[in-house]
Amino acid sequence: MAAAAAAPAPPGPGGGEAQRPSRGGPGAGPGDGGSGAPGPVELAAARRRLVAAEGRRRAAAELEGRVRQVHCALLHAELRLAARAETLGRLGAGVAQAQLALAAQSQRLQKGLRRRPRPRPGALLAAARALRSCVPWAPGRSRGAAAGTPVRRLPAASRGSA
Repeated sequence: MAAAAAAPAPPGPGGGEAQRPSRGGPGAGPGDGGSGAPGPVELAAARRRLVAAEGRRRAAAELEGRVRQVHCALLHAELRLAARAETLGRLGAGVAQAQLALAAQSQRLQKGLRRRPRPRPGALLAAARALRSCVPWAPGRSRGAAAGTPVRRLPAASRGSA
């Protein structure tokens, strides 16, 4: 029974605070010697508890870091999504404006076609032929061209269609 009193019981899972032996009080055991220093068994148990608590603290800090990373990633994704939504909104507004402009232009084109029943594609060609004598590079006014070089002429416009 003296051996059981000298070796304290190992601390339980509850933390071991209630099972600490007294240090030099009136109920001090014979192995304490009144020095107040814990024994090697108590030191080993305290070291194990400290190592376990440090491991739990490290795991909690790692989880906290991961939670912060996820939070930051979600924040960036939210900002990108808001920017894309704004861009899509502007793009949609531009498409709507383009559709309105296209409808207005097609109405103007239909009105123009109704007012002028026959288009005159030969008018531009006739104007080009008339201006041929006004330009310095016209075939009739070739400065340094040799006499034997072929001259490219515009086709004659039909007078009946204009």
